[in-house]
Amino acid sequence: MKRRTALIAFVILGVAGPTDAAPPTIRCDDLSTEDLVVDGVLDDWQGKPIAKVGSANEGTIELRCSWDGTALALALRFDDDRIVRVRSGKAHEDKVDIKISAGGRPTVASVKPGNAIAKAAITKPPRSAIADSLQPKGFQIEAKFPATTLAGFSASTPSLTLEIAFHDSDQATGGDDTDLVYAATIELGDRKDLLDDFLKTVKLKRNDVRLDTLAEVDPDRKGKERVVAGGNVIGVITDKFAFVSLPAAKPADVLAVELLPLGNRGQSIVAARVRQAGNGGTRELLMLWTVWSGQLEPLASIETRKQVGANVLEA
Repeated sequence: MKRRTALIAFVILGVAGPTDAAPPTIRCDDLSTEDLVVDGVLDDWQGKPIAKVGSANEGTIELRCSWDGTALALALRFDDDRIVRVRSGKAHEDKVDIKISAGGRPTVASVKPGNAIAKAAITKPPRSAIADSLQPKGFQIEAKFPATTLAGFSASTPSLTLEIAFHDSDQATGGDDTDLVYAATIELGDRKDLLDDFLKTVKLKRNDVRLDTLAEVDPDRKGKERVVAGGNVIGVITDKFAFVSLPAAKPADVLAVELLPLGNRGQSIVAARVRQAGNGGTRELLMLWTVWSGQLEPLASIETRKQVGANVLEA
């Protein structure tokens, strides 16, 4: 693929430059991956691509994907009018790098597409499946990554990060080497639906949420759990959800919700500071919970401050 290089310089005085936009959030299809035949042909995939980047002149990446709760499957199409491979494997060649992260170390795969010069060269993690196929105007890649192969993945993981980098190498044929990169956050549909069910049950809206984080809080489960707090509710979301209601008259009386690294096995415990009013005064409570088998278990409730009129007592 021939390249034209352009250099454009912008000088703006007194105005801050734009910041990099955050990667888009996408949601894959929820079709089963169990019987997917990974052969690179993509005849199992229907409908329009979820994402497409690039241009006809510079090459494109088309993405289709599916998440069924057990594995992530990808169907990728690359438009490229010249697939560059060399028999020695020691020169500039076309290559696709795929990175998937569930919060831990990224899972990485690499594909050099096959053509008449050289067979496909594929590097992939154990238990994953990847195949490619040569097409009249480019090539295709099909891949399947079991969730259990993704470092940091747990029943609470709400999303994955995906990066696809197409290294288009035309240097060997007198052109330029260029990179086309697509990055996105994949929202795991089953986890989003569970969060929506939790919010509906406790009568909260998304903008009511003041804490939404992943942390190791349950020694009975592998990986991290999702802790969500808003209004006067604290919830723990795994493959189910559980929650406690705080003894606060209104959301403003919940002064703080945080995680403290005080668990006896390295896990965090859940802490909340709550203000209560009555009998002509106010008091503040420090409330602590551990988590076991997805359930919040009360650990302690300590009165840390009490005020009646001008008299204040603090622990």
